[in-house]
Amino acid sequence: MQDTTTQRATLLVKLHEKLSHELGIASDCFTIGRKSDNHLVIEDPAVSGHHARITKIYAVYFVEDLKSTNGTFVNNNRVDRHQLRDTDVITIGRHRLIFRDGSAAAIAPVAAAEDFDKTMVLPGTAAGAGSALPPAGLHILSGKTDQREYLLTKHVTSIGSHAQAAIKLTGWFAPRTAALITRRNRTYYVSPARSGKTLTVNGQTVSTEKELKDNDRIEVAGTAMLFRMKPERKV
Repeated sequence: MQDTTTQRATLLVKLHEKLSHELGIASDCFTIGRKSDNHLVIEDPAVSGHHARITKIYAVYFVEDLKSTNGTFVNNNRVDRHQLRDTDVITIGRHRLIFRDGSAAAIAPVAAAEDFDKTMVLPGTAAGAGSALPPAGLHILSGKTDQREYLLTKHVTSIGSHAQAAIKLTGWFAPRTAALITRRNRTYYVSPARSGKTLTVNGQTVSTEKELKDNDRIEVAGTAMLFRMKPERKV
């Protein structure tokens, strides 16, 4: 029987805090680890040989930790099994995988990895570096949103009309996901989604990812926003 559900989900793979590639979850049981027989191979001694897996049950995706040495985290919380939602951030070792639910994307090749014998134990928790820092904020200058001020409290903040979007666009033709703001330690980055909507920062088009500075003006999908490293207390 042909699958008539939504398109396969994808992972935005960020290895060593660098934007690497986007990978389609082409199997209902998608494994992640250091050994070369995984669907996603991560060459890092902090990652177990078979570290975690993503499973699809009907149209719902779950991530499961496979009794790894350093654990699997979702949005900074250690999990054994967790239902995934759009823009959830899976942290494995020092690497982040941004889950995109049902979005179209090209499947990038996975590099083969050497099979290491030992797993390095990370000091403390793998996730959470910089999580205690005060968040930046966005002030809406124009456009239709559900509020005028936002705090960027998540590692990944989604801008769009879908139910889980942290910055909710309410216009009739607003895309489900227009852009993403990613926080890595003390730095914030904005990147466009695959909706095809043009993203600009201070009037310049952003095609991949751009670091944000205080008072940068962000525009996407008919909405203009002002990025603030130290938002007003009323936010």
